[in-house]
Amino acid sequence: MSYIIGLDHGNGWVKAKTASNELTLPSYYAKLETVNEGYGNNKIEVKEYESNISKGEKFVWGEEINRIDHVVPTYGAQDRYKQTPYRLLTEFALAEAASKEGDAISEIMVVTGVPSIEKGTDSEKDLINVVRGDHLVNINDKGIILRVSDVKVLPQPVGVVMSEYLDADGFVEDESFETDSVAVIDIGTGTTDIDHVKSLKRQKGDSDSILLGMNDVYRRVADWINSQNPSARATASKVESQFANDSYVISKRSVIEIDDIKEKALDEVAAELKTEIIGRWKTWERFDRILLTGGGATQLGQRLQSLIPDAEIVKSPQTANVEGFYRYGKSLVGDDE
Repeated sequence: MSYIIGLDHGNGWVKAKTASNELTLPSYYAKLETVNEGYGNNKIEVKEYESNISKGEKFVWGEEINRIDHVVPTYGAQDRYKQTPYRLLTEFALAEAASKEGDAISEIMVVTGVPSIEKGTDSEKDLINVVRGDHLVNINDKGIILRVSDVKVLPQPVGVVMSEYLDADGFVEDESFETDSVAVIDIGTGTTDIDHVKSLKRQKGDSDSILLGMNDVYRRVADWINSQNPSARATASKVESQFANDSYVISKRSVIEIDDIKEKALDEVAAELKTEIIGRWKTWERFDRILLTGGGATQLGQRLQSLIPDAEIVKSPQTANVEGFYRYGKSLVGDDE
């Protein structure tokens, strides 16, 4: 019997899914020693974590981690999977995802993904080495032992397709994907990955990673805010935390309206993305379906949808990858979980 964990550790967000739990949390954590204590209703809601990877140190992670000034990102870099921040947060995510199942779980299958350009490379092997094996993590001083015996690594666009092809129990829901030629446009925080999946197989040589994503939108808005008020010291991350609003709050005494610049930045980046994609794919005519996914699909995807004929935003675009990873795992083990 295998216990399945779907895991998508992206540049902006970590997503995980099991039979009884789902989580979507930022791809950064903080050292406990850097956290200023809050009081009353201002106490920061995060959990404490410990791992054998970094013995003697305590860390915090959770939904309100963005309220902490000094955080440790796991953003993509050379040898990303070998870096301690990535390894630590991967352990935290696996333990948090499985935390509802008890103190010790064995025979775990983790289904995760890599950008298509990393499939079959040493980077994929590095990721497998991070995930496979025994993990001992303390969450709020409660020990959790995980034994990952099997790791399946899919190209990320295949994860998206699996979320549409299979149902929640891992059975075929939409047979058209078995023959269709599908373009997948995955709009992330720092990059947009484009891929071609035909008859459920990734088409080699037809994928790329474009250095445009939601961070470019946030950065342009931040630059404009600072041009209006240099004292604002706006950053992309600060803009992201307030992006849902029509105004950027510097303080109660200073507020800048950003509704127009938000729209302009989204339109600009979407137009640049379309140009970059067309430069690589030349035409849309060879695709039966064009899927827009990723954390940026809600904002940038809506703009691209108006620029690309018949493009469709997948259900729950931010979590489509991890949902597909989990459903693929279910299809492998059937009712044995």
